[in-house]
Amino acid sequence: MEVKVNSPKDWLREIEVEIESERLKEEVEKQLASYGPRAEVPGFRKGHVPRPVLERRLGSALEQSAAQELVEQSAAEVLQKQDWRPAAEPELSDLEIRPDKSIRFKLRIEIFPEFELGEYKGLAVEKHEPSGFDKEFERRLAELQDRCATFKSVAVPAAPGLFVNADWRTFAGDEEVAKPRTNLMIELGDPMNFKEVNEGLVGVSAGEERAVEIDFPAEHPEKALAGRKITFRFAVREVKEKNVPPVDEDLALALGYDSLDDLRRDLNDVILADRARLVENDQKNQLFEQLINAHVFEPPESWVKVNLDRLRREYELPEDEETTKKLTEAASRRARFDIIAVGIARNESIEVTDEEVTDQVKAFAERMKRPVEDIATLLDNPAFRSQLLRDKVMDFLLEHAQVRGTLLGADGKPASSGEKD
Repeated sequence: MEVKVNSPKDWLREIEVEIESERLKEEVEKQLASYGPRAEVPGFRKGHVPRPVLERRLGSALEQSAAQELVEQSAAEVLQKQDWRPAAEPELSDLEIRPDKSIRFKLRIEIFPEFELGEYKGLAVEKHEPSGFDKEFERRLAELQDRCATFKSVAVPAAPGLFVNADWRTFAGDEEVAKPRTNLMIELGDPMNFKEVNEGLVGVSAGEERAVEIDFPAEHPEKALAGRKITFRFAVREVKEKNVPPVDEDLALALGYDSLDDLRRDLNDVILADRARLVENDQKNQLFEQLINAHVFEPPESWVKVNLDRLRREYELPEDEETTKKLTEAASRRARFDIIAVGIARNESIEVTDEEVTDQVKAFAERMKRPVEDIATLLDNPAFRSQLLRDKVMDFLLEHAQVRGTLLGADGKPASSGEKD
């Protein structure tokens, strides 16, 4: 077997392999000998089919099967001899059985790039404690009040602070350019509304119709509206006022709590837990940056692609060329950290067990409110297992980090300075 290796990248090996014709002939003989005793052909007893008949019936399929077996054997031999650590499944191309029965093919193999793993235990991270606990508590309490708000029709013209319940249609000239929307609640004065809508609906009463015109800029993201004069036509059903309940025992009961004290305790605990997650995520980002800056190498292409796809899913982004260009640097950094995490996992014997994968799939299904069967493919998904390994490594890094900063008190406010080994 003749092997030529080209290394255009630290992580890439392009290999040309030529296998002698004798090996193909030997493999064909081997497969014929294996298949012969099991062969069934009309007119002959099982296992007693003459060799010429078998060769005619199997024809090129036998040769192709033998060649495929030799390619797999040869690829394994190449990997074992070179002592490479593949980072992805090898890609086969240009398989050719030549007239003299020699075989030629190419392999593209991504391998883990060689780099020296630097210090990763005892990295220093800061604990940036969020401030404004009381304001956060009041904001979330107000959201709970808002959830229990009621609306009452009022026999007055619409004004800022009141709500208009209306049907809404969208026109460019006489052309309707969007689906009609019905029974919408519009709060007059809400900064999320178009300014023209807030102004145009002032003074309207139940049963009236009102048209509002808006000139949309050419760069507006909705193509049906961009660069056009759009008329919104509103048919007003009601004008309503919003009544927000006070913070009392009735509010707590309406939200499913036994008492107002229970509501306040639960809200306090939720905020503390959310803040703890924010602090932890910030510290993990610090560790990520330190390790990325300390280990500079080019990650394999397929690992970058996996992270590109992950970023698109996370942020619901399109797969166009411009988006790919913008995301590539971030995807490359993530891929580099994934490679570093693999190195740390090997050093520290960190593994992801099948039981852990199963537990995480079940937990994911619960969060998504979907049957486990719908996402069962994750059980055998290498990218999902790789993500779990990365998470375990990050937890390990944080556990062994030097954490400096303020610690949380029981009330969620900074209590004292400290350091964790």
